[in-house]
Amino acid sequence: MTAAKVENIADKYVERLEQIDIADLRIASWNARKTFDPARTEELKSSLEAHGIQVPLIVRPIPGPAYEIVAGHRRFYAALSLCEKGNLKFEYLPCMMRNLNDDQAREIGLIDNLQREDVPALEEADAYAELQGRLGTVTAIAARVGKDVSYVTRRLQLCSLADFPRKALAERLIAVDHALLLARLGVDEQDANLKWALNPNSGIKESVEETIKQRIQERDRKDVRYSGYWEPQSVLDLKHHIEQNVGRKLSRAPWSLEDATLIKDVPACNSCPSNTKHNDTLFGDMNIAAATCENGTCFEMKRLAFVSIKLSDATVKQGDGRGPAVRLSWKATTVKPRFSEAKAGSVMVDESGVNLLQVFKVGQWVEAKPKSCAHVRLGVTVDWSDANDRGYMGGNEKLRKPGQQLTVCIAPGCKAHRKEWEKPKSENRNATYDAKAEEAKREKTRLAALAETKLRVRLAGEAIGRVKSLHLDMLREILLDKIQAGRQREALNAILPGLETILRTAKIDSPEFARAVALLNISSQHVVVWEYWEANQYRKEFVADMKRLGYDVSKAWDKPAESKSAKPAAKKKSVLSAGAKKRIAEAQRKRWAAAKKKGGRK
Repeated sequence: MTAAKVENIADKYVERLEQIDIADLRIASWNARKTFDPARTEELKSSLEAHGIQVPLIVRPIPGPAYEIVAGHRRFYAALSLCEKGNLKFEYLPCMMRNLNDDQAREIGLIDNLQREDVPALEEADAYAELQGRLGTVTAIAARVGKDVSYVTRRLQLCSLADFPRKALAERLIAVDHALLLARLGVDEQDANLKWALNPNSGIKESVEETIKQRIQERDRKDVRYSGYWEPQSVLDLKHHIEQNVGRKLSRAPWSLEDATLIKDVPACNSCPSNTKHNDTLFGDMNIAAATCENGTCFEMKRLAFVSIKLSDATVKQGDGRGPAVRLSWKATTVKPRFSEAKAGSVMVDESGVNLLQVFKVGQWVEAKPKSCAHVRLGVTVDWSDANDRGYMGGNEKLRKPGQQLTVCIAPGCKAHRKEWEKPKSENRNATYDAKAEEAKREKTRLAALAETKLRVRLAGEAIGRVKSLHLDMLREILLDKIQAGRQREALNAILPGLETILRTAKIDSPEFARAVALLNISSQHVVVWEYWEANQYRKEFVADMKRLGYDVSKAWDKPAESKSAKPAAKKKSVLSAGAKKRIAEAQRKRWAAAKKKGGRK
């Protein structure tokens, strides 16, 4: 070993304790710790005032003359604050002087911060990433900082977090485990799933930035009258959401999964780290059956590159001086295509003046046989034929993918190929809508439902009034069933007023209790026909409910035979009291009024 190397190693470990003027100390620009908790800083200042600095700062000499702080920035800031307030005890600070080069000083500073318990997860991840650039392997980092290899690996995953998930983690809106799930995904997928975790009910118009801002305001709200409680979706729920909703199935890709030439420096899909089946280390715990790309941005870039190649090939194949092959979408429209003011026949404009650089939707183009008209040209599809990326097609229709070459006609006024946008509005399906007829139909449905409700409420009331005792087998079935007392409470109380009071106070062997339990065994949706239900909705179930109570109502809907000589049958006296009838009528009136108000009727 040379004398220079021996001297260098000796300098690294030579230490001397000195009292250094606080004005001569400088902050290191590479300090790993970026944030300081104000509460912890105040606690540290109180401790320093009471006991002084027990652990010296580590510094190294730099040109100036001055000294750069290698470790102990929090102690320095606390002491500087006290010194500025007039506490002369901290005018000089105890410092351990070391002769360190830049790499040695940076490494010691990082490790000093990482060995403390309160270091934020993101700063810890960034520090590990910097150490990885110096030490090379995760194993070397773990040995140097005294952490488990799996722990360091998980922290390094956080370096893949996008800006908004980083902010959410720094603001403690999500936990580290949430962040680890998000870090596996592409940037767009991270933002979308973060927004779902913070607010599953947020609309598509609300950005993830707005969602984060809203949650921070709710967390920091100091109004004592505000009793709202919020927490993010659980880690398990977020995991399930990612498994079911995130990613693009690679079976949808029209390009070869072995092709590594679509985008420069981007691997083929089969060997990409974002492929759930290729990267078991990252996605092994995810329940995703098919091979899926978890980086939607990369998937979209490959789609654009693939379509661009196919467009170039189709343009060369067309080769008749009629301009480029056109881009075709499977989305439907009845709007006419865009026309250009440029001279017809130019590279960008068709003979008819249609702009060739736009994306033509179904209804603006018609698939045609070659030479079937003078306007046919080549086109290439740019998207998939399933709406909203559902992954399946209705009936026997086959899924159509981007990059398919089709012969189409886009020219307006072509007699052989009539476009959807050229058809008169009378042929449009929406033009056949008859508002008056639909309103009359809804009114007829409402009146039928109203009459049905009146009949069912009357029959149910008569049936309940006849109940005197309850069979044990029925009681057993009710006890085993899921009890839904109070469901559609207004309708139930109209049949048996004071239902909840009876259930709480009546004796078990009393007729009142028997009536209440019998009513619970009748689903209230079988009794009340809401405004726009069909009049015969659940009629069979309602008749079965009444039959179980020993009351046959199956013939209640039969119309009596008309006879001129027959005298009108005497009206049966209702078993309900006048007060019960009044309560039923009032409950019905309120319900109908609320339904009309909700429907916007005047």
